Amino acid sequence: MSDERPAFIVRVQLRSTADGGRQTAIRSNYRPLFDIGNVWNDESMLNDGRIMLLGADELAPGAEGDARLEPLRPEFWDHVRPGATIPLMEGARIVGHVQVVERAWPVPFSSAVAGFVRAAESFCKCVTSAGTVTVIERLEHARRELLALYSAGAMLPNAERVTEREAPRYPVPEGWPGFEEHEVYWEVFDPYEESVPVAGSLSDDILDVYGDVRRGLWHWEKGNMADAVWEWRFSFDTHWGDHAVDALRALHRACRRVVDAQTSSGGA
Repeated sequence: MSDERPAFIVRVQLRSTADGGRQTAIRSNYRPLFDIGNVWNDESMLNDGRIMLLGADELAPGAEGDARLEPLRPEFWDHVRPGATIPLMEGARIVGHVQVVERAWPVPFSSAVAGFVRAAESFCKCVTSAGTVTVIERLEHARRELLALYSAGAMLPNAERVTEREAPRYPVPEGWPGFEEHEVYWEVFDPYEESVPVAGSLSDDILDVYGDVRRGLWHWEKGNMADAVWEWRFSFDTHWGDHAVDALRALHRACRRVVDAQTSSGGA
């Protein structure tokens, strides 16, 4: 798997200053925002990218030119295809458009990988913000995010490790609140072997998954795409996948208990 970064070849069309465009020309390494139709946490989301001009030193307001568009968060650009016209923005102001001519997308960077990265980032945000919500919301969020992460993990391709770089170990996020009375549950380690039930911990499960996934994101954020995918797939098969499955069954039962308690209280 190559670590070549995804990019697009685009035709940049800048608005004139009179039409609300920029006052000055742009040069390579220009970093505007783009509206590519994404939504994050139920709100419209702008994505940023870097414009590298091709065949010119600068592009004046009102002019057109070719460029290489390098998404800074490529996992959010996977749906963009040649022919798309994308507003080019500075803050909330549209200063031009780009038309996608070519998708210079590494073959190994598949939709499955992009989907996992989005799920991983959402799951990690759920963990780090857990202390800001109630325990009932924590259970519901954890179940939803963990299910999406596991499903995305099962779709990851097998990958070869490219480097020997080791990601750091991530500590428990500051202020981690746990799951209160829902913390401890019972399970058997291997459902295909008869054994005595042992105690499991939802916090241990969630934080083990978080640690493994965050290590992969460390590689991803540094541009080590192949190492990130290897880290995620290997640890999915050998470690965090087991913790996710164990936690999901407990989370499902805990959420059901909350619903039963609310129903009983409402009927009293």
